[in-house]
Amino acid sequence: MLRYELSATCGQPDRLCRDGVRQGELQAGAKCLLDAAERHMRQAAEGQKVSWRLASWWNGQAYEGALASLHAAEVAIIALSQPARAWTRIDAVLALADPLCQKDPRLALVEDLKRKNWPQDHRVPWAVAALLQAAYAVQEERAVRSRNFRNRLIRAGSVLTLLLVVTVVVAWRNAGTIPVCTNSCPDGAEPGLREVGLVMLLGMLGAATHVAGRLQKMGGSWNPYNLPFYQELIKLPIGALTAVIGLLLVDTDWLPMIEPPESWSDVLACAVVFGVAQIALTRTIDQRAEKILAAEPDAEEAKQLEKVPDNRVQRAPELGT
Repeated sequence: MLRYELSATCGQPDRLCRDGVRQGELQAGAKCLLDAAERHMRQAAEGQKVSWRLASWWNGQAYEGALASLHAAEVAIIALSQPARAWTRIDAVLALADPLCQKDPRLALVEDLKRKNWPQDHRVPWAVAALLQAAYAVQEERAVRSRNFRNRLIRAGSVLTLLLVVTVVVAWRNAGTIPVCTNSCPDGAEPGLREVGLVMLLGMLGAATHVAGRLQKMGGSWNPYNLPFYQELIKLPIGALTAVIGLLLVDTDWLPMIEPPESWSDVLACAVVFGVAQIALTRTIDQRAEKILAAEPDAEEAKQLEKVPDNRVQRAPELGT
């Protein structure tokens, strides 16, 4: 006996059986699944009508809600399909289920059915639907991780921007407090708002040259949360800060190999170089973003995703004999 339980199909979590049931019960179960599929598709369509809100943009409610509804509808449609029709989806579903653990019983069952090459096996629709539900749970988890990482970049960028504002205010109120140039300031003046501001601006320009170079090499990458944009955007305030901090550390125990600039033009050149040097600080960000943007998860992420279907699918397909 092969049984499949779909959450909230008819108000009650009824169990549907393919063996040993009356025809009327089977038709009623199929009607429940069809109604569930229609309801999920309506929910996905309604999610697109939600007016833009900051909360929805931040927590991904509109996109992730529509995605989950469409996934649930497709799972329900496959579950009520005829075996021969569900059989045509086996290869596509196996490709989607690649990130799943190879010991997953749902994956093992579908692979066993494919090896037997019997499209009329009554277990095919339920087994394919169960595996597809698990595969979609992994996809939804990867979308959530992408959004969470984007939000962390936004929070970090906001903090860095606030630090830049504080630095500018300090330089404006107390000239000489931030000695980005000592004997090399223009007209021999104390380093104030103008000097610190120019150093920050050139640090951003240095970081922007690195970003422009990466954009030339970066292939097209679709992401629902525009993660590549925020990945590169955060490098601008980091470049401004590394320019200021680098000039403060010149000719100290931290950077003893670099001599202090002798002229204002040398100060500006150093600001650009230190702005480009933010590469060392943002490498970890780039590596993490590349893993999230990859079409397939790497070995480390795949291991983390092994238990996702069991955690995200509250009422997973139940297989029994």
